[in-house]
Amino acid sequence: MNKQQERTFYGLVWFARLTVCLLAISLALALDSTATEKHRADVRAQWQEQVDDLSLELRASILQNTQTVWGLAANVAVNPDIRESQFQQLASVIFKLAPELLNIGLAPDFVIRHIYPMSGNSGALGLDLRTQSLSPEQVALLLETQRAVFNGPINLVQGGQGLAARIPIHENDTGRLWGVISAILDLERLYASVGLNELPSNFKLVLSTAEPDKIDAGRFFGDADIPWQSPVSATMAMTGFTWNLYAQPSEGWPDHPESPWLLRGLLAFVTLVIIAGTLWITALILRDRRMQRRFWGLFELAPFGIALYDAITGEQIQANPGFTRALGSGGASIDYFNDVYDQSGQRKAVEYSVSTILAHRFRFTGLEGFFRAPDQTLRPLMLHGLRLDMQGNESVVWIIAEDISERKEAERLKSEFISTVSHELRTPLTSISGALSLLSANATDKLPDQAVRLISIARRNSDQLGYLINDLLDIEKLIAGKMDFHTSEFPVAEAVSECLENIQHYALEKNLTLDARELPANRVRADRQRLAQALNNLLSNAIKFSPPDARIDISTERIGQHIRIAVKDHGPGIDPEFRARIFEKFSQADSSDRRAKGGSGLGLAITRELMTRMGGQVDFSSEVGQGSTFWLDVPIA
Repeated sequence: MNKQQERTFYGLVWFARLTVCLLAISLALALDSTATEKHRADVRAQWQEQVDDLSLELRASILQNTQTVWGLAANVAVNPDIRESQFQQLASVIFKLAPELLNIGLAPDFVIRHIYPMSGNSGALGLDLRTQSLSPEQVALLLETQRAVFNGPINLVQGGQGLAARIPIHENDTGRLWGVISAILDLERLYASVGLNELPSNFKLVLSTAEPDKIDAGRFFGDADIPWQSPVSATMAMTGFTWNLYAQPSEGWPDHPESPWLLRGLLAFVTLVIIAGTLWITALILRDRRMQRRFWGLFELAPFGIALYDAITGEQIQANPGFTRALGSGGASIDYFNDVYDQSGQRKAVEYSVSTILAHRFRFTGLEGFFRAPDQTLRPLMLHGLRLDMQGNESVVWIIAEDISERKEAERLKSEFISTVSHELRTPLTSISGALSLLSANATDKLPDQAVRLISIARRNSDQLGYLINDLLDIEKLIAGKMDFHTSEFPVAEAVSECLENIQHYALEKNLTLDARELPANRVRADRQRLAQALNNLLSNAIKFSPPDARIDISTERIGQHIRIAVKDHGPGIDPEFRARIFEKFSQADSSDRRAKGGSGLGLAITRELMTRMGGQVDFSSEVGQGSTFWLDVPIA
């Protein structure tokens, strides 16, 4: 990746950081503004409800007072020639029922002839309402309808303001408009009846006949010079007049909700969490980016092949140059690694393929074999595999293919050298062993006892050297595939018994007991001689590592399609650190030159190769201080 692409990537990360921060802050401000607007709308709705209630109560009070006067109108309609005494009597009753009334005037032909109470209102007698009080429009309404016509507010002679209600009277007999009743309501009493004079101090309310933009021009109730800020309003329209009620809080409408710092603190906390989370996530992305660049360099320059596969389809996703050089297009699918060959070009019988192994385990390591290269030659590889199950994504498989051609060549040269040396040593060693045998058998003149002991030691060491040479030749033959196997069917009990008889003398030297349980009559299919060799190796190791006077248990049982021959000793057990190397060539738990137990370290390696060639296997279990159990699984005939 070039520097320009890297700068672009870092620029995008910082742009994302800045964008998220700005969006978080903008969202917090928007939520705060929305909460404020909602609270203001709720407050306005509450105030609007109160103003509507006051408007309805004021209208109801006016109508209630006016309704009582309609009773007088009904009496006059029946008795147009009502006398003063009758009027005074009826008016007094009406005043008791309508406490907000200031006076009542009876005006036949729109001229006031009777008035109640007389005190303070006598000056209104003889007043022609058509010329001095009612407008032509109001007179027309009274003539055309039978509804009351209102006029107000009006300034009263005795002071204060009032509301005039003119109720038309039509004679019952003729239907002719007889005149009107003029009822004057005291506005101060009306205001008091609905509680307008007892509003809270922060409740600013006025009554006005003007529109919202000219409230003070038509104001007739309430404080003057109020700085209005979109007040709530209610319109009270009645025949003859229209009043508007305007109200708002004295401090104006709220600019924040109640307990604003609780909400704003929460918004600030959430905003900080979002910003911190964004910075943390992008920091992880940048760190992952840096790690990717480092690993990308390692991936590209690694001296061994690395490839990434889709775990579902098995198709190759990516491969480094080393992998491409080693396998070319052959490794395009993970199934390529299922075809494993030996050095001679024969396909090996692999119990589990790479795909199957990774389906059950998430990793494997150290799988060796020969694979077809692009030029159709066989190339030795050591495979390591790892399956990664990623959350929300398809699983992938990493395959590391290590070319071990040089190591195989070194092993071949070493094997040839060992084979050559072994053959060169065998001939003189045979002569030496023969000569020592003759000497120890007194084939010549009788030797001194001291010489006999020295010859016995030399003969024993030459025999041990012969065993080592034989083991070296056997392991090399097995690896090279040159050892012949003669498979046959035979009873497993006979083979085990023969081995026990042959090695009994070795056990007696350490006073060990070979305890063989009842052996089954099953027949197995294998090379009898090679099976005996493998079992002898297990028995020899058990005798070697058992303490004196101990017991070695030999048992057999059927496990699936195999007969398991188990050898259990009561020795020191196997150290966990050594278990992974126990079947390797020349491997010994104590590899120092002062180890207590002798041996070449080839016995178990030979045993593994022998059992593999016969279609079986060797394995073990062990606990430190509790002994070990080794077993051979031999195919049933």
